[in-house]
Amino acid sequence: MKQLNCVSNIALVLMIFFLAGCSATRIKTSADREVYKVLEKKTKEVTPEKIPWDIEFPTTQEAPSEDTPLSLKDVLIIATRNNRDYQTAKEDVYLKTLALISQRYNYSLRYGIDGTVTWEEDNAGTENVAAGLNLNLIKWLAQGTQITFNIAQEYLKYITGNVDETFQTVVGLDILQPLFRGAGRSVAQAGLIQTERDVIYQIRSFLRYQRSFSVTVADKYFTLLEVKNNLENYSKNYTYLKQTRERIEMLSEAGRATLIEVGQTRQDEYRAYQSWISANNDYQQLLDEFKIFLGLSPEVKISLEVSVLETFLEKGMSEIKLDPQESIKLALEKRLDLMTAYDQLEDDKRNVDIALNALRTKLDLNLGVKSLTPVENKPTFELEKPSYTAALDLELPVNKVPERNTFREALINFERQKRNVTQTRDEMKLDILNLCRDLEELYQTYLIQDKSLKLASNRVEGTDLLLQAGRATTRDLLDAQESYLNAKNSLSTAIVNYLVSYLEFLRDTETLEIDESGVWKGDLYGKISGENN
Repeated sequence: MKQLNCVSNIALVLMIFFLAGCSATRIKTSADREVYKVLEKKTKEVTPEKIPWDIEFPTTQEAPSEDTPLSLKDVLIIATRNNRDYQTAKEDVYLKTLALISQRYNYSLRYGIDGTVTWEEDNAGTENVAAGLNLNLIKWLAQGTQITFNIAQEYLKYITGNVDETFQTVVGLDILQPLFRGAGRSVAQAGLIQTERDVIYQIRSFLRYQRSFSVTVADKYFTLLEVKNNLENYSKNYTYLKQTRERIEMLSEAGRATLIEVGQTRQDEYRAYQSWISANNDYQQLLDEFKIFLGLSPEVKISLEVSVLETFLEKGMSEIKLDPQESIKLALEKRLDLMTAYDQLEDDKRNVDIALNALRTKLDLNLGVKSLTPVENKPTFELEKPSYTAALDLELPVNKVPERNTFREALINFERQKRNVTQTRDEMKLDILNLCRDLEELYQTYLIQDKSLKLASNRVEGTDLLLQAGRATTRDLLDAQESYLNAKNSLSTAIVNYLVSYLEFLRDTETLEIDESGVWKGDLYGKISGENN
């Protein structure tokens, strides 16, 4: 019975300790609070923009009303809130910050409390309960020094036999100081230094992603408007060809058109109907994919504001003048990925120094002081005269093949990063030059397609008049109408390509500023959406 009572008491104590742990909600809240505080400070080192770092992802997405067409601004906001990849990008920053907090914790004053309770019965039937309680304090200093302070309280109670109980307290202080290998701030705090920088890199990466993401949203949105506009063109083309077929049939009955011409119009009518059906299917498929991209169910009914593209089709576009050399200079100053490439070169240089340090002689100074109380039948803190220790741990740098290889690898990585920096610069310059050329070409394409559409429209009207006068064939009219349809579709494509290419230029020159909701700042939104026209 006594054994059961002891075991029950021990189990009760362990259960109390277990239940004393913090709740999951409190732990989560504590981590979030610390991460967001760190991110607020770190973000200011990268950009003056305020970024909402909250990683709480909505479990249910609020579906927009089908009766309210979504503007470009609407889809930018919805995508920022609901897109799964966007959420993952924010979580990547959060996780990097968690790693930083863990490293900072290693260099803060760490403490821990632990203990044990043990019941024991020997072969003579003597039972005892032993318990121990320890308080540990650990502090790492910047130069590699490790300080450990420990207080231990030991307790022993005999339950049977010579009933007695004893207490003893042990206090100890240990100092470890590397003198060669492992000494120095850059070596001792290598992990902390790198994680501090990694958070900056991740924030930059997110800002780049955020801008690229907004361009992707706009590209998908404009592509949908283009496909929808083409769908309208196919519909009007089918209606026109249907009316033309009916007119040619009437002319054939009057003897003014041949059966071959009637067959030609019917074939083009069928072809136009098939194109219309295919275009509608393409649009619905793209629209459903766009819903998923926005984080919505494909079953949700949405509509898009088509006036953006219609405005440019009606009022035209103005050319955006660019200076390639000024654009390159601007990108060299502002490109976040280039900044990171330069900083990573410093990281690799530091890794070379760390690897070289690992090849040095190990000479560690160990200092310790320990004191304890006499064994008493009650707790006491009357410490006896302390004992002192001092030691030097020596290890000569021999047989260091792994460390040698690590050093050589670090040198190679450093040289690689040098090449990577120059390649990143050159590729960035090339991208800017190509975008400037593309923008100039795309605007000329737009002008050509705009003129082509006007010519195609005049051609249809002129051919129709000639057909009525008997000076043109039905095939001439059908060819003219096909050219007109292609010109209309090509013009909308040229407009979309130009707008998206300009956004890509702004992204690659790091001049695409975004507010907290994911919408472009300044007059850029009005320029891209056509509201400034």
